[in-house]
Amino acid sequence: MSHLALPLQKIGEIFQGITLSRYADDNGRPERVVSLSDLEYLYIERNPNVVHLRLSDLERYRIKTGDVVISNRGTLLKASVVTDKLEGSLASNNVAVIRPIVEIDPVYLAVLMRSIWLEQQLATLYLQSSTIQLIPISQLRSLKIPLPNLETQNKLAQLFLATERANRITLEILDTRNNLSEFTLFQTLEGQQ
Repeated sequence: MSHLALPLQKIGEIFQGITLSRYADDNGRPERVVSLSDLEYLYIERNPNVVHLRLSDLERYRIKTGDVVISNRGTLLKASVVTDKLEGSLASNNVAVIRPIVEIDPVYLAVLMRSIWLEQQLATLYLQSSTIQLIPISQLRSLKIPLPNLETQNKLAQLFLATERANRITLEILDTRNNLSEFTLFQTLEGQQ
């Protein structure tokens, strides 16, 4: 099935986060800063680190509800949606922010940015260096994003959110099983002494 596809720059404004090392100062203002490690799930759930910054013009780095924060360096294909509780936080320099300007489900966009399909599309965009992989923002802007209708986007988003919930429950069950096994081993060995 064919869908409309638009370059990412027509879907949203894209910008790089703030370079923390340039503005970090223990005497600066405390600011919550979203970084790569916060992009574990489709919604940002962790409380971001607080960094003290000395810069008066931070507004251009502030994230808003519905923004999609993506990794464009380091670990491949992490993307998460900003929730209400993180509105006004800052994006760090190891992430980029997509602020939708067209009607799009932000979870669908995050799912797409995490997908194997997109990984294949991005393979040629990554610049290889000896230590880090990087996709320049300028190249991300021209990336073609398929846009099925909003109802289909919502259904895909819900499918991936349900899958994420199921995966998390499965991991919790495995962790509980491992803890129970360790406890049983401990109890058995301690009972023998």
